[in-house]
Amino acid sequence: MFKLPILTLITVAGLLVATAETSQAAVVNGSFETGNFSDWIPSGQASVETSGFQVKPVNGSYQAVLQTCFFVGACDDNQSLTNANDLESFLGLSGNELVNLSVVEGSAIKQTITANAGDVLSFSWNFLTDEDATNVDYNDFAFFTLNNTLYSLADIQSIFPVNPSFSHLKKETGYQTYTIPISVTGNYILGFGVVDVDKTGGGDNTINSALLVDNIKLTNNSDIAKVPEPDTIFGLLLTLGLASKCKRKNC
Repeated sequence: MFKLPILTLITVAGLLVATAETSQAAVVNGSFETGNFSDWIPSGQASVETSGFQVKPVNGSYQAVLQTCFFVGACDDNQSLTNANDLESFLGLSGNELVNLSVVEGSAIKQTITANAGDVLSFSWNFLTDEDATNVDYNDFAFFTLNNTLYSLADIQSIFPVNPSFSHLKKETGYQTYTIPISVTGNYILGFGVVDVDKTGGGDNTINSALLVDNIKLTNNSDIAKVPEPDTIFGLLLTLGLASKCKRKNC
């Protein structure tokens, strides 16, 4: 049977390791390493792709790909997209928020997460498009949502100067990182989307834009700060070890 000091050492070490392991909150399947949308709800033209999409994922082997048209060599008019009103409902946005931006249709994914005050949400994103940046009437854009708030990531004007893409789309921003702090503890609907915009009213379903998303995670800086540094942990264990040795020598 373990003597008390040794058992204490093991218990303290276990607690410290457990604290370190649970100090970070998590978005489930945030890097899509299941190879599918497990724990996410997709709407429209959404898929999980490898580097076979000709864009390398940021973390692991997979990434989420949202597009504004179904692509098989070219945009397919028989695409399965979600119209602006249904996207608003899907993402929990207020009425006509996308419609008022001349959005016609698009694709999105969402997941309900629980976040604590002090958490930081971060993710990697890449916007791609075949649209002409000079054609402001078709200013497709990518975004994310957190509950009822829409945050713009990029539109066709953002790809300047032109960054060529090796995917089946012509241009891309390249992967970038976005971070946002959480100030209030609660449940949040986290969504990502890309949409067709048409200010002419004629319909825009023949030119593709896409949003790639990867490495979505939620971390709590305040919890991480509370985890003892390695030298502190070592010092505590050393103190307990000396105490155990002293007891055996009756000092």
